Amino acid sequence: MDMNTITNNKPSRVTEMQIGDTIFTVVSVESDRVREHLYDKVKRMILNDENTQTPHTAAAA
Repeated sequence: MDMNTITNNKPSRVTEMQIGDTIFTVVSVESDRVREHLYDKVKRMILNDENTQTPHTAAAA
């Protein structure tokens, strides 16, 4: 199958993994309806997590 048919020339990523005798192929294609790009989402999640963590305290020896 032609990759351009699957992705319609949109940004995409192809990942393949072999488990035993089976090869799994995953094609991820960016949606036209995307409200937030993956980079921005991951950045937001990291920053939100960083802001909610409590500071680590040193354990007594």
